[in-house]
Amino acid sequence: MVPIAIREKMSWVPFQIEIMFENEHLGIGTAFAYLYEDKTCLITNWHNVSGRNSETLKVINKEAAIPNKLILHYPIDMDEDKSTPGAPARIIVWNSFELNLYEDGEPIWYEHPIHRNKVDAVAIPFSLEASNLKPANAEELDLESIILRPSLDVYVLGYPRGMTGGAKLPIWKRGSIASEPDFDLDNLPKFFIDTATREGMSGSPVYAQQSGYIVPEGGAGVDDAIFGEARRFAGIYSGRVGDDTFKAQLGIVWKEDAIVEIILGSEPSISSFEI
Repeated sequence: MVPIAIREKMSWVPFQIEIMFENEHLGIGTAFAYLYEDKTCLITNWHNVSGRNSETLKVINKEAAIPNKLILHYPIDMDEDKSTPGAPARIIVWNSFELNLYEDGEPIWYEHPIHRNKVDAVAIPFSLEASNLKPANAEELDLESIILRPSLDVYVLGYPRGMTGGAKLPIWKRGSIASEPDFDLDNLPKFFIDTATREGMSGSPVYAQQSGYIVPEGGAGVDDAIFGEARRFAGIYSGRVGDDTFKAQLGIVWKEDAIVEIILGSEPSISSFEI
């Protein structure tokens, strides 16, 4: 396999997932790893693993097929010299791994401890070596606690309609925060972004970006300011508002706090075959 040179660190984070029932291909989605304390979890959408609409609980597949496994295509870092100053590229290759979504008939994913399926995100404890993954909040990504606000640029990294940015690398879709992110929508931990996203991006990590003179969250002023470009992990994308592709063009992002709450709560889900 020919190694792939990557020019942007954030491209390490998402990986494509194939949603399967036995050997039947049901769809394409996105997932990523998230590190909380000593726990590494795979993060994706509730509807990707359950095969159901998270609001109505209706089965998504036209033939009523419900997924029972995922095929993950994830990166492995092959860059032996990680200390070269100014090196513009990293080298990775891709591996595939079949993940069964049920053990002894019980789902392996955790859902939100309070809102359950209404929060369209899940966490799955992941046993692959952390060095083979690039968590969305990894220190090596040099993220900053920039203040999230309406109009701030965001990037959604995923696989629209199964497309890639070459090999299995993600497409970067640009947008902006479209609602006040400190306020919950529908009493749920989510906010809107303004972007024309497509199916296949469900489960994508979302990063906010700010350029220029930046005072991070909690900063006191000039002494804490950053000048240049800074990014922050903002949450997980789950889909568009409504069914129409072109009317609102608003996407839903579940906040990072919701991901942490899912990991901390470790609340098992109900089998999608029993709903």
